Amino acid sequence: MKIIRLTTLLDFGGQERKYLSFTLHKEWLQHDYIFAAIGTGGYTSNELIRRGFSVKVFDLNFHLIHLKTLWELYKWIKKEKPDVVHTAAVEANVYGVLAAKLAGVPIIIAEEIGIPKHSRKTQWLMRVIYRFTKTVICVSKAVHEYLVQIQEIPYAKGTVLYNPVDEKPLLKSSNARKTLVCVGRLESVKNQKLLIEVLPQLKDPTIHLVLVGEGRERHNLEQLIALLKIENRVTITGFVSNPEHYLAEASLFVLPSLSEGFGIAVLEAMQQGVPCLCTRVGGIPEFIFENENGWLFDPTNPSELIQKINSFFDLPLEEQERMGERGRTSVLNRFSVEEYVTQLQNLYTQWQ
Repeated sequence: MKIIRLTTLLDFGGQERKYLSFTLHKEWLQHDYIFAAIGTGGYTSNELIRRGFSVKVFDLNFHLIHLKTLWELYKWIKKEKPDVVHTAAVEANVYGVLAAKLAGVPIIIAEEIGIPKHSRKTQWLMRVIYRFTKTVICVSKAVHEYLVQIQEIPYAKGTVLYNPVDEKPLLKSSNARKTLVCVGRLESVKNQKLLIEVLPQLKDPTIHLVLVGEGRERHNLEQLIALLKIENRVTITGFVSNPEHYLAEASLFVLPSLSEGFGIAVLEAMQQGVPCLCTRVGGIPEFIFENENGWLFDPTNPSELIQKINSFFDLPLEEQERMGERGRTSVLNRFSVEEYVTQLQNLYTQWQ
């Protein structure tokens, strides 16, 4: 089968990391794959090309709705004659599903990669779009339930397929410095602002915060850090392709997101044996269980976050490490890349 994987951008982010996981072992892939981005490429498109995959970067306007974008995608898909078009992210879902339908592609699959904050008009549009698909992949039960709740899909239309996490060498070190690490795009929904605001209120003034990522909120976060006079306690790394090296130095991974469809960065931290404290939102409570393999908190409650960070550092080092190991054990088999590849390829062939 010839399969087109179309998304909005091919630079960095959770969706791009999933593509890199999917292509990690080329020998596992049973079909011919083309990866494409409506907008720009970058780190991920370059890496996919290096691995020997066909990549198409359109560099088109992906905001809704531009007829030129739809026309260019339609022409390309018509020329490629794929058996399957699998789209992911809202812009790619709209343009890609419509273009594939117009081009007569027999199997169209869309993927919702987060909890969508769609307007009523967009919800109506997505209801129409998703009618043209065989199924809509949801990255968690929470995403599936939400799409059903807002009536974008009927229950039977959704397929829950959790994101995979690469099994990487365990790099965890015995870092003497008390360090909080957060990995994610610097965007308002990721809520890194909360971590910066609570840092001066923590009981231990030596705790250091490392924000791994890049995004539109960076300038605002840097201003807040300067305002609170904690420049010596916060590091913003910018984009890095190997966050596991920062995770190796983490005492505690903290994810303060206001919304998360799944939270692949959390799994990457757990896979490195780092204890995790994450928000009780979206798909995260589907794999982090309070006091079993991590901790959860309300992202609108700074006091709860402060209390749980303080309580973590009050634990004996051995108990901190045991929680990290329980987290690592809980994700290694459940979210393996090989299992994900098998499930997704079985899905592609279901309608042959």
